[in-house]
Amino acid sequence: MTLSRRASLGRIVAQGLVSATAARSPLDAVENLLALQGQQASAIPWAIGVRCVGVPRAQISAAFDSGALVRSWPMRGTVHVTSGRDHHWLRRLLRHRRAAWERQASSLGLSDAIVERAAQVACDLLETSPGGVSRVELVEAWENSGIDTVTASSSQAGLRRRHLVMRLHLDGALAAGPLRAGEHLMVDARGLPGAPGVAQGESGHDEALAVLAARYAWGHGPIDEADLARWTGLTLTQARRAMAGAREAGSSIGLPIAEFEGGLARADLADLVEAARDEAEAMLALPSFDELHVGYKDRSCLTDQAGEALICPAKNGMFRPIAVAGGRVVAVRAPGSQVVSVDGCGTYEESARRAFGDWEKWLSETQR
Repeated sequence: MTLSRRASLGRIVAQGLVSATAARSPLDAVENLLALQGQQASAIPWAIGVRCVGVPRAQISAAFDSGALVRSWPMRGTVHVTSGRDHHWLRRLLRHRRAAWERQASSLGLSDAIVERAAQVACDLLETSPGGVSRVELVEAWENSGIDTVTASSSQAGLRRRHLVMRLHLDGALAAGPLRAGEHLMVDARGLPGAPGVAQGESGHDEALAVLAARYAWGHGPIDEADLARWTGLTLTQARRAMAGAREAGSSIGLPIAEFEGGLARADLADLVEAARDEAEAMLALPSFDELHVGYKDRSCLTDQAGEALICPAKNGMFRPIAVAGGRVVAVRAPGSQVVSVDGCGTYEESARRAFGDWEKWLSETQR
């Protein structure tokens, strides 16, 4: 089934990509989504800035410097940006879905004893450098303490560096924060707000999953259980159960949820789409790995298979920036800043080029 154009406009509005729902701060933009995919560090300021009103890039950097925003692996084995106050809540809530990965990493030499030693070295290092340390500095500290690691591309056998870093993020010891020379520095995550009772097997787990579904529906809707399962890494059964409690959970936290175009979304979305239709249909330039594209299992309202092939031509998980008009992908930005139009959308090429150029200028300057 292909989702409707109205569903696509609804997602644009819900994600804060029109002035009526745009955020007043980077923190608000991220918390509206709950989590924002962040594996490409250079795309993060654009992904946040496009969802804000009048926010300079420096304000986004300041949010990471202060710990208001962090970058980590809270779900699905994929790097995301969350607020500092949501970090441990989301991490603990979904930690059980990483059990298979932990077993695999353990079979490759990542023992609990090594993790404990590495965490202590990292925390000792961060006591002397509370503003954060680079990955190179962290690896050097490990090596000086007798913990040797290898990169994933290395031909040498040994403990994989990425596995160790990811495990310390999963355990809640580390997160990434301040941006320096294009890298988000590692910081001590233990001081971020805790989240007791939400892990699998704890008393508040099921209620927290319903809150998760409600928050996802609020900032991404319309969505269904398959979208939630894809976004979080939950099983379809778990996602279905969470969705069943989403309306009640949403009401309890002040985010009323209702049906919209066959899925769940914020209750006022129908009115917002009607009021902001012209703006929602206007040209949007969005970065690689943007939530409007990667935040769903069913993206049929946004593009088709031909469009997906333009966005990720090598099928290697590396996505290109996209231009969206009328709720559909109309062009992508290829390497070398070349704009490539979707078949039948050549009339949008020049406006897409201008839109990409505007954001390139914003990124190269300090303010929009």
